[in-house]
Amino acid sequence: MAKILNYGSLNIDYVYDVPHFVKAGETLSSTSRNIFAGGKGLNQSVALSRAGGDVYHAGAVGKDDSKILTQVLSEDKIDFSNIALRDCPSGHTIIQVDSKGQNCIILYGGANQTITEADIDATLSKFDAGDFMVLQNETSNIRYMIEKASAKGLKVCFNVSPFTDELLKLPLEKCAYLIVNEIEGAAMAGVSEDCDPYELLDKLCVKFPKTSFVLTLGSRGSILKEVGADPISCRAFKVNAVDTTAAGDTFLGYLICNIATDMNRALAIKAATAASALAVQVKGATPSIPRAKDVMEFIKKSNQEVLTDRL
Repeated sequence: MAKILNYGSLNIDYVYDVPHFVKAGETLSSTSRNIFAGGKGLNQSVALSRAGGDVYHAGAVGKDDSKILTQVLSEDKIDFSNIALRDCPSGHTIIQVDSKGQNCIILYGGANQTITEADIDATLSKFDAGDFMVLQNETSNIRYMIEKASAKGLKVCFNVSPFTDELLKLPLEKCAYLIVNEIEGAAMAGVSEDCDPYELLDKLCVKFPKTSFVLTLGSRGSILKEVGADPISCRAFKVNAVDTTAAGDTFLGYLICNIATDMNRALAIKAATAASALAVQVKGATPSIPRAKDVMEFIKKSNQEVLTDRL
């Protein structure tokens, strides 16, 4: 089995339940507050592991507040020997979750922004060609990570979120997989955001001919377009959402793990979609990420056919 290195963010999530998102000048009472281990990187590592991957997490955390983060990694049997301890706070977020289960997030980078080239070199020395590396745009030195990992033969899977104009200056053509939503994909392709998703994928593949794409479409589903293969589309399962915080990270972790283990691609994207459907029905980030056996049981019980030629 290929190793999966996630060079990713680790955040402490402060989650507040509110009747609606706070408005400018408004003071709003929260009905509850919960503290979770989170961050796109940590969420994706947990999803990768619960999907069945051989997962290694690298990154940086604060010496004084990191226990909640490393404890989750340990519980999910994720190797965290490549996480550096810093004399600064760990990254953290303030998350509002409204009555409809939607969320908005304030992010503070903290230790996630202290990763050095020396850290990256030391970590990559432990991995080989054919292994996978997962990235999100929440840490420092992304360019160096992509260049060094791709030169070594790792398959770089970059979740281009949160999206910034600076991201377009990165060597994205060296990534094996780019995971984008419609807005991110449109910015990368230079087209309008209402572009047909299949037309958008065509333009992205012309611009990055050696890169495979995962295009996420929210409640409509997603499309996987690998180099040299026809696109595979997957409609979303219809469920009652409670909290969408880690839904995208759950989907990505499951899909990349399924690809890394060479699962049939139609089943790979279907299982990832089912995993995200289960995740939105549970509050919190990592607590909401399901186990592989629960995902497969959900698929068996569902009468919904999600795989289609076109969405």
